[in-house]
Amino acid sequence: MSTRDKEEQEDELLALASIYEEDEFKRAESAPGGEISICLELPPNFKVIVHGDEKQNKKDLIEYVVSFLPPLVLNFELPPDYPSCSAPKYTLSCKWLFQAQASQENPWTSCQI
Repeated sequence: MSTRDKEEQEDELLALASIYEEDEFKRAESAPGGEISICLELPPNFKVIVHGDEKQNKKDLIEYVVSFLPPLVLNFELPPDYPSCSAPKYTLSCKWLFQAQASQENPWTSCQI
C-alpha cells in the first residue's frame, strides 16, 4: 500500500463519516471500509402489487399499502492499492431485494420502486 493510497482512503472514510449520521455509516475496524445503511422514505399510500401464482390458478393481483421498508445496506472494502489501481469491493443487501437482483451490476433494472 502506497502512502498516497492510504492517505486518500483515510480522507474518503473521514468524508463519509462527516456526510452520514452515526447510525447510517459504520467504519470497519479491521480493514479500510465500512457499511452504509440507507433508509428509503416512501410517499404516502405507497402500494405494492403482487401477482398471484399462475401454477395454482391464482392470477389475481393483490395490493398492499406499505409505509416502511428495511434499509439498503452497502458493505465495502478498500483494497490496499485503492484508489490508484483497484476499485472498492462491495456488496449490496436488502431484505426486500432478491439475491439475484442485488448481485446484478445494476440491481435497479429489475426493481420498480
